[in-house]
Amino acid sequence: MSHKYTVEVLTSEVLKEIPGHWTTKDYVNLLDEMEYGDTADLTDEEIKGMALMSLSDLEKDEAAELLLNYVFSEEELNEGQVRNASYEMEDEVLWEEYPDPLLHPGFFRVGSLLYAAFSGGFPKPDARRLKLKVKAATEEGRRALAKPERAFLTRLVAGGLGEGALIHRLFGGELRGDSFPNAPGIIWSGKSSLLPDGVYELTIVSSGYWLKELQAGQIFEANAHPDAMLVV
Repeated sequence: MSHKYTVEVLTSEVLKEIPGHWTTKDYVNLLDEMEYGDTADLTDEEIKGMALMSLSDLEKDEAAELLLNYVFSEEELNEGQVRNASYEMEDEVLWEEYPDPLLHPGFFRVGSLLYAAFSGGFPKPDARRLKLKVKAATEEGRRALAKPERAFLTRLVAGGLGEGALIHRLFGGELRGDSFPNAPGIIWSGKSSLLPDGVYELTIVSSGYWLKELQAGQIFEANAHPDAMLVV
């Protein structure tokens, strides 16, 4: 069954990049791909700077193709799809527009680094990090908050969006049903912490494409359930 929750949006923060998406190891790997040479004597900040500069020395489509091949497996994007996407990324927001939502987080990862390397020149990244204060009406509902899955989180935040919102129009059946395979393409990450007053604070990262309507101070009632728990 679906559980009832009271949700308060504490903060809504725009992110141009997601912390941890690109590490020093990633930058070293990219420099190796671009045949930069030895990086042993460079600091972490210098390695990042050299990776960004080396990317910016490439043509835009070449830089995009290198990053797409680094982020996506051949099973996710084949050679032709990578090539097409490398041209499209200069003008199109593929972390919102690509037909397969499950690839949106990877496209954002690529797009954020291209935007940084070229000081613009690509669509501006627009991820959202929400902090929510959530109170469950029942003990069973509280258990779903302790280790929230992304299908559950998607249904929870959808409760704060109007029925005309894109998420309801595209995924109404999955929101009501017992399986939401596209949820990881909508909610990119989510974590939960128990507050002293017995409610939970959730931190959610997604695209502004889905969650820009949710604003700090907003309070709403929501019904949500994890996958394999049908609404009755």
